[in-house]
Amino acid sequence: MKNKSETITRFQLTYMIIQTQVGVGLLSLPYSVNQAAGSDGWISVIIAGVIIQVLILMLWGLGRRFPDKTIFGIAELVAGKTIGKLIGFAYVVYGIAVCTLILILYLYILQHWVLNSTPRWVLLIIMISTCWFLVKDRVRIIARFYMFVMVLVPFLIFFTIMAFPNVMEYRYLLPVGASGIMSILKGAHAVLISMLGFEMLLLLFPYVQANDRQILKSVCIASGFTTILYLYLVFISFVVFSPREIKLVPEPILYMLKAITFQIVERIDLLFIAIWIVVVGTSFISYVLFAAKGMQHILKKKNHSKMLYIIFPIAFVGSLIPQTDFQIASFSKIVEYSSYFFIVVVPVILLLLSMVQSKLRNRRAR
Repeated sequence: MKNKSETITRFQLTYMIIQTQVGVGLLSLPYSVNQAAGSDGWISVIIAGVIIQVLILMLWGLGRRFPDKTIFGIAELVAGKTIGKLIGFAYVVYGIAVCTLILILYLYILQHWVLNSTPRWVLLIIMISTCWFLVKDRVRIIARFYMFVMVLVPFLIFFTIMAFPNVMEYRYLLPVGASGIMSILKGAHAVLISMLGFEMLLLLFPYVQANDRQILKSVCIASGFTTILYLYLVFISFVVFSPREIKLVPEPILYMLKAITFQIVERIDLLFIAIWIVVVGTSFISYVLFAAKGMQHILKKKNHSKMLYIIFPIAFVGSLIPQTDFQIASFSKIVEYSSYFFIVVVPVILLLLSMVQSKLRNRRAR
């Protein structure tokens, strides 16, 4: 059991999951889901939200069997020390890969919209050095920071409401279901990838000072909130831009905001990006923490702060390697499909193994 200075409340768990899920994919989600599902992309968001709730239930089922263990401890307990350490190391690599992808997409947006002449390494150092001071601290401190910056999320919604044109064309959503079930499911895949972050439950479960049902409720509420937020952003993008237009705008939310000006603030889109950077930072911190805690467990260190000297340089160098859109897309696909392995395949196998082992123990006890 973690000591009290490391524990977080169920409300802090909710905020941590939200801040991890609402991340770098926020701006490009309407475009990505439209590429796969067309005007039925909003249905894909709902389907993805339901699937995530099912996955949360499965991860929770694994966590409640070992309430004092993270995924790294569970893997060693269920699969044995050798295989368990290999699984734990694979999760560390996954965490670092997601961190790297977040930095890559963060660079892409900033260089295309704001700081196109600023060297990439400068932007990376700003993000990494800022996050370093927080992620080296205890989980409780990180959770408190997430609660504080949660007030910025409503501003994202407020800015998009300001961007509403006088007339929105709801007929752009018709006919409903015309894209076909397979296209809608492909769109759900795009949404699912953008909503990654709920798997932090694999790390945070033993840190939460609450019972099993409260933990499940907190994570479900967090994921439900993210689903509604993404559904809202996809919906307004689809009714503002025509089906032809949205195929040409990779970041439709920013294009909407760029079209409006005020006497005091000329570029609302820049304010939106400023808040978005904070949201990206929290998502980045979560995955760094995930990888650092994993390395701490594998190497049996007292704290995870020293692990940052390994993780940050790898993420820094890795995010500088992709140069072209094709390279970025290729790396993104690798991370996307590997996420299914670490979020679905491995937890399911560990859950089934633990159930079999539990039944065998019960039979021997008789």
